[in-house]
Amino acid sequence: MACKFACVYNYGARTPSSSLSRYTDQKRCRVYSIFIERIMCEIHAKASLKIGTLHYSENKFFIYLKLSIKCTYMRELLNQNALKYTRLKISEVSNKVITLEPENTLLDARNTLLRFNISRIVIARNNKALGIITEKDISRILYAELQHRQFKEIRLDEVMNKNLIEVNEEKELKSCAKLMLEHNISSLLVLDEDSLLKGIVTKSDLVDSYAKHYANRKLVEDVVQKYMTKKVLTVGPDEPIHMALMLMTDNKVSRVVVTRNRKPVGIITGRDLLPISLLFGTGINGHRWHISEPAEARRREQILIPSGIKAIFLAMDVMKYDPITITSDSDLSEAAHIMMRNRISGIPVVDSDNILAGIITKTDIIKGLASDN
Repeated sequence: MACKFACVYNYGARTPSSSLSRYTDQKRCRVYSIFIERIMCEIHAKASLKIGTLHYSENKFFIYLKLSIKCTYMRELLNQNALKYTRLKISEVSNKVITLEPENTLLDARNTLLRFNISRIVIARNNKALGIITEKDISRILYAELQHRQFKEIRLDEVMNKNLIEVNEEKELKSCAKLMLEHNISSLLVLDEDSLLKGIVTKSDLVDSYAKHYANRKLVEDVVQKYMTKKVLTVGPDEPIHMALMLMTDNKVSRVVVTRNRKPVGIITGRDLLPISLLFGTGINGHRWHISEPAEARRREQILIPSGIKAIFLAMDVMKYDPITITSDSDLSEAAHIMMRNRISGIPVVDSDNILAGIITKTDIIKGLASDN
């Protein structure tokens, strides 16, 4: 009897991924019920079934069998949902691209970023992409460039990034995730069949889809601790924003966490620096900050010495207070959902004492998507 049951039960366990894959969800449930009825008919005359040294009554065995089949069935549905996500085409998640022309200024780009609440702008002409400018680029300019000109005097074709990665509309999401990680970029330009600019897909688009398709997928060990970055760049609330700019620029990141006694009290991103960028290149009453070339050279060699507007503002002046946090044992899809719901790109990870233990970002979630798990 035990051998006969083993054959029937193993067949039922394999069914969802093999011979019954052609059935709909409703038909599968019906077939599982038929398997259960057949098994119960065969063991109806038996009061119990001995497996090894364990004895199961008929009722307990029925419950055990039902739960086992249910888990197998749910695992298949969740894996199918995840598989559907990775096979989504880029055209299904891409967005309309917002563009400026090369003759526009950095001030135009700054205002457009704030107006549309976006993080990057494509520089194009005649529907052909020429470059891209991002919040991170503006942060770099704030820190590294000589303050001889105002934003309204800097043309976009002088500072835009010309290394563009373009894909066609049929590209799958998982391939796009790998492409972003390979080139260390946060967006891909989508071209139509005529190689004209059709749209843009960003990490936010991939993370948003991840949050929807991977929700509650507890059967896969995609937890925050597995993908989070443990080395977190931090500043104190009373440190000048020069320190935040320096860390973001030198480490090519988009945010730093503001801590007090190892606990996160704020966070600074490239977007937080956009409002004060209007002061770039100017001093009091419209007069420009005057820095001699030797002094500027010394500052570049000794980067801990801030100058101009960067010495006036402190981290507490621009940071977002009381940042949203998450624990390391949380599901990765939960982190993705929090990011999209609150329109943020990174979440500090804390332990049970609210001590900073790491940070999870959109890039980390993209790594989860790109992995072969």
